[in-house]
Amino acid sequence: MGGPAPTEGRASRQTGPQVLRLAPAPRAEPDADGCDWSPTGRGGSAAAVRPPSQAEGYVQGSLAVDLRAEAYDSYFGPQATATAQLPDAEVWARRIITAVLEACDGTRSASQLTKWLVPEVRERVARRGLLARRRAQRPHRAPRVRTLLTCHPADGVCEVSAVVQGEGRVRALALRMCGVDGRWLVTALELG
Repeated sequence: MGGPAPTEGRASRQTGPQVLRLAPAPRAEPDADGCDWSPTGRGGSAAAVRPPSQAEGYVQGSLAVDLRAEAYDSYFGPQATATAQLPDAEVWARRIITAVLEACDGTRSASQLTKWLVPEVRERVARRGLLARRRAQRPHRAPRVRTLLTCHPADGVCEVSAVVQGEGRVRALALRMCGVDGRWLVTALELG
């Protein structure tokens, strides 16, 4: 009988599936020197950099992209507009205040005001409108602006204070409008 018989464990290793082992990919980027490139932000040598497998929250091949509203390009992004090139602030403020009050009452969709309100203000108005619709309260009369005062603290900026009547009450309202791309844009709104 010629040679030694194969062992049971050895035969099963040869016929069974191979074990897959994962290893981190080697770094392809060159070491960077300078205060902006070190993980601590204080400068240092390339030896202080931890390998990617030990870095906290490291995702290989990811690129951080900032898509927030503050990242506008100064040339191609929204452009400031002078007061002389904008519609009359008082007339426009009366119209937008009426539309905002209707959205707060739940009779108008806040998405209709997207072009004239910054996202933070529109979200607050939409939340108030949603709560009004959930309470199933409908105003008896349409809201109206009783008095309105405007102030222009800078070119292309208008601050408005108004007394409004809606939902059976008289309330105070203040807003700030800025001229952007040839139109007024409401950047702040407070409804008392």
